[in-house]
Amino acid sequence: MKRAANHIDVVVVGAGQAGLAVSYYLRAFGTEHVVLERDRIAESWRSARWDSFTLVTPHWMTRLPGWGLAAGTGRDFLPTAGVVAMLERFARGLPVRANTEVLAVTARGGGYEVVTSAGTIAARAVVVAGGGQCRPIIPGLAARLPAGIHQTDAAHYRRPAALPPGAVLVVGSGQSGAQIADELATSGRDVLLATSRVPRVPRRYRGRDVHEWTVELGLYDQPAGAVADPAEFREPHPMLSGGGGGHTISYAQLARDGVRLLGRLADAGAGVLRFGPDLPGNMAYADHRAAQFRHAVDEYVARAGIAAPPPDTDPAERPHAGAGRVPEKLSMRAERIAVVIWCTGFGPDTGWLRVPVLGPGGGLAHSRGITAFPGLYVAGYPWLSTRGSGILYGVAADAARVAQHIAVAAHSGRAPRPVPHRAPPGAPAHLHSVRPLHRPERAQPPGRPAGQPAEPRLRSTGRGPGHDARTS
Repeated sequence: MKRAANHIDVVVVGAGQAGLAVSYYLRAFGTEHVVLERDRIAESWRSARWDSFTLVTPHWMTRLPGWGLAAGTGRDFLPTAGVVAMLERFARGLPVRANTEVLAVTARGGGYEVVTSAGTIAARAVVVAGGGQCRPIIPGLAARLPAGIHQTDAAHYRRPAALPPGAVLVVGSGQSGAQIADELATSGRDVLLATSRVPRVPRRYRGRDVHEWTVELGLYDQPAGAVADPAEFREPHPMLSGGGGGHTISYAQLARDGVRLLGRLADAGAGVLRFGPDLPGNMAYADHRAAQFRHAVDEYVARAGIAAPPPDTDPAERPHAGAGRVPEKLSMRAERIAVVIWCTGFGPDTGWLRVPVLGPGGGLAHSRGITAFPGLYVAGYPWLSTRGSGILYGVAADAARVAQHIAVAAHSGRAPRPVPHRAPPGAPAHLHSVRPLHRPERAQPPGRPAGQPAEPRLRSTGRGPGHDARTS
């Protein structure tokens, strides 16, 4: 006999930063809810990061609601253990059910049936907060590599010493791929890097960390609706590292450190790897984007009359004469390649969602976190509403909007008071008075009717292969 379902008003799926932030606001709005987590709180931070992992964004950019830092602190880059400890503290008092896997969510009876490993829940609303980048994307050509090759990916790589002896081919040069190649080369491993079209920026420029400039320029607050070219949604975050106090990563510096640079991995068969002829273009693109960033900062400094040090160049950005010479075909045996690490991007894991809102890549079609199905929401995905949505910097604003929409739908009358949008408490002093060039959309103000207008258009949260925002 089928067991009767428990009734809980709202189910949040996932106890990472997005799910916990939504829970924080739902609790503040007095909305009954539960957060279901398949494993432990912050599980992907615990089990899908390498040992030396650190955030690329400084700690002051963390915007968990109610989370503050002492003045003058927060310029460090949190390691994995620091992120986990922070999220565990943040979760205290929130209704999290760990070790409860969501097996299926279907629309039923004007709400949703949530089937879990611990039973069935009937809910009015469901928030998909399991992360838009939790499933490694592995190209089909991985199956054509020799059986003796040790294959892993950015989510399962841990440290250089844990890999079998021999040369290592890293495929993909986004933030994860570039950082892993950097670590392997520093440890003395023989490293080959199949590059991709990825931007880069200097770690510091004109006396400030790159993220102080990006926040002051309002780049992370750029609304998704203001993006003219859809390709921008798929572009990886720039090559950069928070390791060792933060440093610049460039193709030229990787080459100086002994990494053999190659074009994109195009094919494999019979122990032979074939690469595209695009290495010079990939290098030129990365340098071009770094120059664009410096130019934007220079223009802003001049326009705003900021007293900043003169333009400078990071030593890691110096050209490397031999970096562009590359073969387009290599024998894995001759090169003694024993390991391949796939750093080719991440996608969502939404196979349990049985509601027709998924795109071809498993991403949810939505508008600012609200899907076409009443009561079904998404949080924590890249570009949910702004450029910063997929990282710790943008999670609170999106969580507040989603939680408020849920609360308004449950209660007639006046909407809850919106959450102010401001710089994090630990941000450098000059950012507290900044008026971003791209102002984020605010939560619905009090006094507006509870019935919100129809959303203008739906956008998929799916990202193309090669995208990796999990280091920010």
